[in-house]
Amino acid sequence: MPSAKFLLKNGRGLLAASASLCLFAAVVHAANRPIPEIVNVKAFARPEGRQLELLVRVPLAAVKDVQFPARGSEGYLDLAALKSMLPGAARYWIASGFDVFENGTAVARPDVAETRISISSDQSFDSYKAAAANLAAPDLPDDEELFWDHVWLDMRLRYPLSSDSPVLAIEPKLAGLGVRVLTDMSYVAPDGDVRTFSFEGNPGVIYLDPRWTDAARQFVVRGVRYVATGAVILLFLFCLALPFRRYGDVAPAVIAFVAAVLLAVMASLFGLTPDAVWFAPLIATLEAVAILLVAFANIAGRVTPRRRTLFALCAGLVFGFSAASRLAAALQFGGTHLVVSTLSFYAGLVVALSIAVALLIPVLSFLFSMARIEYIERIIVSALAADTAWGWLGDRWAQLRKIPFQLVFDAGILAPALRALTVLVLFGGLLWFVNEWLKSLRVAGDEPTPQPGRKTAI
Repeated sequence: MPSAKFLLKNGRGLLAASASLCLFAAVVHAANRPIPEIVNVKAFARPEGRQLELLVRVPLAAVKDVQFPARGSEGYLDLAALKSMLPGAARYWIASGFDVFENGTAVARPDVAETRISISSDQSFDSYKAAAANLAAPDLPDDEELFWDHVWLDMRLRYPLSSDSPVLAIEPKLAGLGVRVLTDMSYVAPDGDVRTFSFEGNPGVIYLDPRWTDAARQFVVRGVRYVATGAVILLFLFCLALPFRRYGDVAPAVIAFVAAVLLAVMASLFGLTPDAVWFAPLIATLEAVAILLVAFANIAGRVTPRRRTLFALCAGLVFGFSAASRLAAALQFGGTHLVVSTLSFYAGLVVALSIAVALLIPVLSFLFSMARIEYIERIIVSALAADTAWGWLGDRWAQLRKIPFQLVFDAGILAPALRALTVLVLFGGLLWFVNEWLKSLRVAGDEPTPQPGRKTAI
């Protein structure tokens, strides 16, 4: 007959094994749950006294690695058993996705004041008052027949603040909730003014009521990031600077490119660009075309610096419209400081472009100093760049062809036509000015073309 010590020892092991098996089974069951394709998140942020109240609504299906209790053979949610799990799910899965900063300092983790389940047809989060009233209302009846993938998880989070008038910022980190996470977050100011932010994934730090210094700082970073993470614009700069070995030779082309980018950004800011659905795909396609043309020019050779500068001016207009579309989506984070945000974004973009060119020239000089026949190797490098741009062109052209384009002449087309004409006139004036400036600098000679079999430096 087994001893008491043996039973105690093996009983504990059996108990631990059983608990581990149950936990593993729950995790495996949750892991088999499909990741949501699209997750829509709604939130309201409202400071009140020395605390920040954050009302959040997410689909319950976005809460991963949690086994939802079910009842009956149909698999309806067991709402009575689920109620005790909601505060923990809100704290560890949702509240951890919002980092709050007060005057630049991270705020402590929030208290989960209230949680509840709402049916999928509930529209209470269309306004702050309705959302707050819904969270304060009685819970759904325990016998309600609901499935886990057709309900909302609503919560009220309270963050402690140390001052009565702080500068608040929130950094949402919700991209892991699904394949695509779309968030609508509204800031309800103490005076009742409401400002809404709409974004996808993780947008970075969002100032709820930014000062002009806050707007300037974050948009300088956005401008730098646009260049640093943009493979298309970096490849174009690489092809543009490829034949040059001195800063003085490449400077006119870079200056013209930067000037055209500014013109495009300002034109977009003042509403002088088309708002049609085909415009953005067209600009993306023209970006690939610009890289192809400058790569072919490097292969062909005998392109004068003046022509290259004028081409950089035209390409800058295309890349500027692309940058303007990125800026337009981010201007919501600048508050009322639209001009400061725009100029700061452009300043960051110029800084990043200057740093990129400043690094390209010595790197290219070093690499081609070891080349036996520089002209041949320049052709090979340009061909590789053209091959990459050709792939981009095929993909972007395929997207552009999907958009129906119909030209209808009516009174409504007059205003967009006049705006487009204004941009063309401004660009024509800039083109003439740059051409005359280049003539005054006497930048008109051909780029030297290396002879086969001989190593030369351009």
